[in-house]
Amino acid sequence: MSTVIRKCQCCGADFTARSADVKRGWAHFCSKSCKAVKQEQRTGQNAQYRAAVSHRTDAPTFSNAHQFDNTEL
Repeated sequence: MSTVIRKCQCCGADFTARSADVKRGWAHFCSKSCKAVKQEQRTGQNAQYRAAVSHRTDAPTFSNAHQFDNTEL
């Protein structure tokens, strides 16, 4: 398997990518999280979703986020 050193387009870190992925036009990011950051900047899809969900009246609310925490036992 042939590999190439690439620079992440999000964070600038060097990472090792397969040359087959580079030929396909892939291997732009070092991780899925870096890809997600750039995709969100490009599309704004997650921000739109969060804005739509925050206006819902039937959205569940959680009064006690740690109700299953057993540290008191």
